[in-house]
Amino acid sequence: MKKVLLSAVVVMMSFVASAQVWMGGSLGLDFTSADDEVMTTFSFAPEVGYSLNDKWDIAIALNESFVVYDDIFANSISVEPYARYTFAEANIASFFVEGGIGIGATELGIDGDILGDSATEFYIGFRPGVKVALSDKVGLVAKLGFFGYQHVADSYSNFGLNINNNSLTFGMYWNF
Repeated sequence: MKKVLLSAVVVMMSFVASAQVWMGGSLGLDFTSADDEVMTTFSFAPEVGYSLNDKWDIAIALNESFVVYDDIFANSISVEPYARYTFAEANIASFFVEGGIGIGATELGIDGDILGDSATEFYIGFRPGVKVALSDKVGLVAKLGFFGYQHVADSYSNFGLNINNNSLTFGMYWNF
């Protein structure tokens, strides 16, 4: 049993040593003014990924956002595994498209009290983006838009293309 376990550890160590693992994500803060009230949104989206080769990456992201408007608040969390395909490179910039599936939940509340059950979310779609390699270890990423299907239970379903300033995200990644 010890030999099998040791062999498995050696195989995993060699796999990880030759791997191109990266970590990163994005932070967001948004203030929207409406009817003399300010809606504040804070988002946090850490990611971890693995580069299969020069063209393909696989990753998983944890997306969480908090929204406060007057005395109403919302907390949304989702998990999104995705694959990224790099279709063009120019110097330090590479252009990609991500395809992913997300599932999550949103809770709503007023004055600190949670209102009922959380609403389930589901989405599947594509996002284009660009990565700028600042060094071998550090990269900046920007993504714009979403093309696909979104569904929030007991609220709405949507299929289409969404490109606006709310769908623009910036992030930073560190390669191991």
